[in-house]
Amino acid sequence: MRGFDQLRLDRTQRRTLQQQLTDQLKAMIQEGRLRPSEKLPSTRALAEELNLSRNTITAAFERLHDEGYLQGCERSAFVVGTVTRAFRPGERQRPALAVKSAPPRQLMGPRPFRPAQPDVNLFPMKLWNRHRMRVLRRGNELLQYQSRFSMGLDELRQAVGAYLRDSRGIRCHWEEIAVTGGSQQGLYMLGQLLLGPERSAYMEDPGYPGARRCWEQAKAPIVPVPVDDGGICLPLPDAQDASLLYVTPSHQFPLGARMSLGRRLELLRIAQQRGLWIVEDDYDSEFRFDSVPQPSLQSLDEFRRVIYVGSFSKTLFPGLRLGYVVLPPELVEPFARLKATLEDHGPLVDQATLAAFLESGAFDSHLRRCRRVYRERQQLFLELVAQKGLPLVFPITGHGMNLAGHFSIEVEDTRQSAALAEAGIDTPALSSYCNKASRSGLLFGLTGFADGEIRTGVEAMSTTLVKSLGI
Repeated sequence: MRGFDQLRLDRTQRRTLQQQLTDQLKAMIQEGRLRPSEKLPSTRALAEELNLSRNTITAAFERLHDEGYLQGCERSAFVVGTVTRAFRPGERQRPALAVKSAPPRQLMGPRPFRPAQPDVNLFPMKLWNRHRMRVLRRGNELLQYQSRFSMGLDELRQAVGAYLRDSRGIRCHWEEIAVTGGSQQGLYMLGQLLLGPERSAYMEDPGYPGARRCWEQAKAPIVPVPVDDGGICLPLPDAQDASLLYVTPSHQFPLGARMSLGRRLELLRIAQQRGLWIVEDDYDSEFRFDSVPQPSLQSLDEFRRVIYVGSFSKTLFPGLRLGYVVLPPELVEPFARLKATLEDHGPLVDQATLAAFLESGAFDSHLRRCRRVYRERQQLFLELVAQKGLPLVFPITGHGMNLAGHFSIEVEDTRQSAALAEAGIDTPALSSYCNKASRSGLLFGLTGFADGEIRTGVEAMSTTLVKSLGI
């Protein structure tokens, strides 16, 4: 049987013998080693040649017939098809692109001191699962397609609205709230809706790179605006085509500054005067340790120019992937159309569970516990760094998941960040968040790591920096 002695079947493989035979015959046809109209041997003869059962041979032939590689002829025999082959007889197959083989990546937790990491071990998973089981017992409707809820389950939108009203002074109707797949999806959609090549975006500098990527995806020019101890600097640079301004007023990312009330009011006046939309990313507003949170920018907005964006990734756990956008009335309908284009709906079971979690008061209890633990971890970190005498200063403390540490000596922060990474310490350079601004330092995330990890991390950081800086 010409050519069939090339078949090699391995009984130790996970793939079945039938699948191996099918794939190899398919390759022989595609490469022209089996010609159009060439008759295949009988299932009995090939079974004897390959020491296989006739059922295995028959199943492989029938699958190739179903895919169009073989055609039937008299007496249940098969011949090679003439229409569906990828290559003509004798044509050399182009070499396949080399693909690097790599083992599957494993799930793993963050390394100290990766920024913006909540401690998922603090999350009350048993309580969450009890709420989850309760909503599942209501019926199987949550398991069905529910295209009417592309903006999110009504019960969750109502619960989020009540929480934001009580905790952040947000003024809105629940129908102006969209549930998103985390704040990043919300930012991406706003970029697609409000920006474009001829409509630029003001951006804090340094600022959140996730937002910058969203504006760049919309092909929008970025107008960087410096940041000082009071947040984004005013007045804004001239940009006649600007239509959007992105700010993190409660806890500026990455420096941690809190925007003053006077500057907030002036920013709202500028937005109204210029017709700007303000995207308020209320990043980290829940974690204030030394004072009562300031009102949100949206709560002060009499002109309805503020779009309020938030997420449960930091307050609950990142794997939940649920966030929200509070929209001015005139943007609700266009945002809803875009959301319906992206997806019929989000994860309805998780949305219903989160609504019950919020309404029960469990969310507030969880936040109180996190604030206490996170405050203690920040204090521990600062004490340990001070004991080591490292050339780092932390001008803004007392709130937030992260601390921006500024070098007190002239240092190339990207080089120090790379040296720490080799030692297993994940601390991004502040300059990596800059567009035009010049900042030298490191960003430390403290909330996701237990006391022992903080102590070990500071020790490794101290050893690395002393060696790298020669101090």
